[in-house]
Parts: sequence; C-alpha cells; structure tokens
Amino acid sequence: MAPLDTAVAESIVDKRKGAFYFLHDKLHEAAYDAIGSEQRCLHHFRYGLALGHVAVRERDDVLLITAVGQINHGGPQAVVDSEQGVAVASMNLDAGKVAMKMSDFFLAHSFFDHGISYLRNGHWEHQYDLSLELFNLAAKCALMNAEHVRLEMLIQQIKLYAQCFEDKCQAISISITLHLLSGNVLEGVKTTLGTLASLGEELSRSPWWVPQLVIDYITPSVIKQHLSKTEAKLAELSDETLMSYPVMIDPSKIMAMELLANLCELLAFSGETLKARFILSKMIQITLKHGMSPLSPLAFVNYGNFVAIIRQNYEVGYHYVKLGLALMKQSPSRAHDCQIIFNSAYTRIHVEPMQTSVEFFLDAFKTAMKSGDTRNAMKCAFFYDATCFWVGKKLDELAKSMKETIKQMRFHKNLVLISVMLPVVRMTLRMVGESAMPPQIGLISASGDTHNEEDMADKIPAAMLGKHFNEFYEAFVFREFDKARDAAEKFISLQNQTMYSGSALYHRILETNSNRWIARGAESKVSIEKLAALASTWNFQNKTFLLQAEEQFCARNFEAAEKLYDDAILSSKKHKLVNEEALANELAGHFYLDTGRKDKSVPYFSQAEEKYREWGAVAKANFCEWLTMDI
Repeated sequence: MAPLDTAVAESIVDKRKGAFYFLHDKLHEAAYDAIGSEQRCLHHFRYGLALGHVAVRERDDVLLITAVGQINHGGPQAVVDSEQGVAVASMNLDAGKVAMKMSDFFLAHSFFDHGISYLRNGHWEHQYDLSLELFNLAAKCALMNAEHVRLEMLIQQIKLYAQCFEDKCQAISISITLHLLSGNVLEGVKTTLGTLASLGEELSRSPWWVPQLVIDYITPSVIKQHLSKTEAKLAELSDETLMSYPVMIDPSKIMAMELLANLCELLAFSGETLKARFILSKMIQITLKHGMSPLSPLAFVNYGNFVAIIRQNYEVGYHYVKLGLALMKQSPSRAHDCQIIFNSAYTRIHVEPMQTSVEFFLDAFKTAMKSGDTRNAMKCAFFYDATCFWVGKKLDELAKSMKETIKQMRFHKNLVLISVMLPVVRMTLRMVGESAMPPQIGLISASGDTHNEEDMADKIPAAMLGKHFNEFYEAFVFREFDKARDAAEKFISLQNQTMYSGSALYHRILETNSNRWIARGAESKVSIEKLAALASTWNFQNKTFLLQAEEQFCARNFEAAEKLYDDAILSSKKHKLVNEEALANELAGHFYLDTGRKDKSVPYFSQAEEKYREWGAVAKANFCEWLTMDI
C-alpha cells in the first residue's frame, strides 16, 4: 500500500471509503498508457475472468456484460489454451443473449463476433453446438443491424459446416429475408420452395427449382378446394378446443410454418395475393394435424382477414382475428408478436374506428423494435404512416415521420418498402406545400446491387399498385382529371375500386357520359356501401354518402345530391375524419359552382379551406381560398 499512499501524498490519487481513485482523467490516462500493450491486454483479460466468475455465481447480468467487455479488451491473444478459449466464447454467447434481451443488438453482435474469434481451428467439429449457436445469433444480429456483408459470410459458414439440413434452416430463412429486402422476390420464392420440399412439404409435383411452375399449379380451383377443406375442418372445432390444442413439437413442421409465412409475404409482394390464400390455408391444415406452432396464431389472423375482407363476412372474419390474437397471448414465444399484431390490423381497421385501429400498426412497430425485427418494424412504420394519412392525422407531423421512416429504410437497405413508400411521401409533401422529392437513383440493396426507383416499381407489383393509386389520388385531389383518369385505368386494372376512384370516375362520367365509366362508378359505390353495411358505419358511412352524392350529380338529380353532400359532410364531422370532411365540402362547392350557383358554393369552399388547414394540407387550403376569392 506504500506506493498508493505516496500517490495520495503527491495528489495523483485520493482515497474514499477504502477505495482509491485518480484525481484527474489525464492522470488516469497517463498511468494506463505507461503499461505496455501486452500487459494491458492481460490485465483486462484476467480482471474480466475474475469478474465473470462472480457474475456467473451471482447470476448478475449487468456484471456479466462488464466482465465480458473486459475479457474482449484482452482479446484472443490473451487466451492460454483451447479450453479457456471455449469458456470465454461461451461467456460471450451468454453476454450476447443478455444484450439481445435488452434490445441492444449492436452490442449483442459484438459479443457474438468476439465469441467466434476465440474459437480455434476445427471448432465446427469439436465445439459444434457452441459454434452453430454463435454463428446463428451473429447472423440474426447482422440482419437487424444491416451489416449485410458480414451476414453473407456468416450464412456461408453455417451452410458449409452445418451437420444436418435442420441446422441450416435458420440461415436459409435469413437468406430469404435478404432476397425480399433486395426485391429479388422470384429468387426468394425459389429458395423457399426448395427448402419446403426438403422438409417434406412440397406444394406440387412440379420441380421446385422452376418456381413459376409450382406457383402456376396453384390454380383458382385448387385454392377454392383447399379453402373449403380448411373451412370444413374449422367448423368442427370450438374456440375452446383450439385454445387448448396440443403444441407442435416436430422441428421440421415448425420450420415449415416459418417458411410458409415467408412465402405468403413473397407472394403478396409479387402480386399473387390469390395464391397466398392457398398458403395460409395450408398453414392452418398443418396446425390442425401437427399442433400449434408459434406462427399458428398468424395463420388464424390471416384466415380471418381473408374471410372478412375477401369474402366480406366481417363478423366471422373478425372472430378468427381475435382468436389468433388470443392464441398469440397464450403462446410462450414472443418472436412473432409483431407479425400477428400487424396482420390483425387489416381487419380491425375495417371494423373498429380507423383513428384508433391505426395505432395497432404502431404497437406492432414497437414490438418489432423491442425484439430487433427491423424488417417487420420498417413494414409497420410504412403502414402506420400511410394509414395515418388516410385517417386524417396532422400532416406536418406525418411528413416528419415519413422522412424518418425513409431514412431508416435506406439504412436497412429495404428497397421494396422504399419503392412502395416514396409515392405516399411525395403526395404528402405536395399536400403540405413542400417541394417534391425527386426520383430516387442509386439505391443500394441488401445484396449490394444498385437500383433506381422506377426499376423497383416495375419489378414489384405491390410497388406498382401503390404508385398508380397515389398518382391517381394526388391528381384527383388537385383536380388534374386527365392524369387521374390515366392513373385510375392502371390502378383499377390491378385493384378493386375505392371511394376516391369512385369520385374520380363520376367526374369522368360528367365529361364523357360513357356507359363504361358509369358502370365503374356504380361498382365503386356498391363496394363502399357494402363496407358501410357489413364492416363499420363509423368508417364508411360518410364515404357512402359522398359517392351517392356524386352519382346523383352525374344523374342530374340535383336536389338529392344537395342532401347527400350535406350528409357526407355531417357524417365526416361526426366520425372525426377531418380530411374527408374537407374533401366533401370541396366537392359540394364544385357541385354548386358547376350547376351555376356560385354564391352557394362559397361557404362550402370556405369550410373546405378551414378543414384542409386543420388537417395541415396547406396547398389544398390555399387552392380553396383562391377559389373563394375568385368567385
């Protein structure tokens, strides 16, 4: 202790409660630098080992992270033999798992990579289980952290050295995710089909390496037959039976469920939504035969979405969605909660008030971020932002949120979602009066390839659909009817009509009086009327009134149109849809203007301006103000 007492006397260190500490950081740094680099490594390593033994004995996770951090300062050169190297690699594995529980995936990845560095030559033979777990978890974190070069190296090692196919499955699943992020949907489908075939879940007799043949096999008649079989089986089972269903224990079937869930998403992005229904039906049939897996709740939620939105049996579909959520809550696994909550929002946003049900996308986003599932987190962020636009959330705040979402998508190189989201961002920026975002070029994918925005839109049908719809809506709202007509032609060929397409179609009818456009306008109206009757009056009553008003305007039934415009405005106000209240007022104003009643149009344009400003659509508010002044 004499040297330390001397240091105290020289005001280098001080002593408090039996512990010594440096009086200044510079003194601390000078003392540290005076130690040779090799000695420093050994001191860190030995100190970390000592702390590590205490941390393990006391089961102290915080101390374990500190201890392993000190060990890693020493590095592999401080290890005395292979046995010690294995022990230190195992401690890094445990510390990485603790960091993952804390949702610190950068720290976790650092621990797993350090753990791998302590393994000696031949570790895949002599420490197989430890090696496999370290590499799998490192790959998972690399995906979350968008470290795709490192990820590819890890996946190659796992595929090369894994002793059985089941041990390769997690790496294969991650590689499928990489294909999706990069927009290589067909390659993702090919990999998924090949892996499913290896697990004994062949979807057809066609060779899996020609994915188009396999997908073409899933014809409408095959889908109908499969769904009917699923429906019949479910009709025999009560909720109580399903809630107490045996747990799936076959690892190959559990992995097959994960791959089928991936395939559903790949098919949806490729525009094969009809065939995705076959896959979700297969997931339920596997569940009923082999037991509940962590992804079975997702299958029930998606089945509910199909019954509600496609078959328009909202009562039964909503029931299956709630059953899926109940199954999720009783599942011991939290790995797929994000996907289940996210998919449940599709039906809930039809049945429950939109302003509150949109928050389910935000709940799913938070759940994904907590578990480090950045791919699904970005998807949730996109849907939250886009849906917030349609339910009338404040546009200035929404524009900021969208820009941050695009920034995160760029970081994670999620080109598919970037291409889908950019048209929504541009439309929002135009509404708030900001300068438009130019076409994006030189976008870097997860595989390292470079793409332009237009290339991605042409490559991904979901992106093309979003592009046409947003172009159409923007042109319609800003009364650029030629552009709206052209975009509507493309959009309607890909998707069912909406309220906005219906309104645009009725304006086209006024111009042409074409039977073709009259029929399309009527289809849109009937579609929205069904939603109001079967799903929710809160969400769809105002839209029904507005389309009926536009229909009566086209039919020159002006008295009926006047009442229906007012009904649409009042319903929008009652149901707190400020964006649609603004639109209904504006369309009513144009109705009176076009029928030669300028004075009567003024209060409607004035109210439209007020509501557009309340929403944050400055450009539209200014347009309505100009109309009022011009009149």
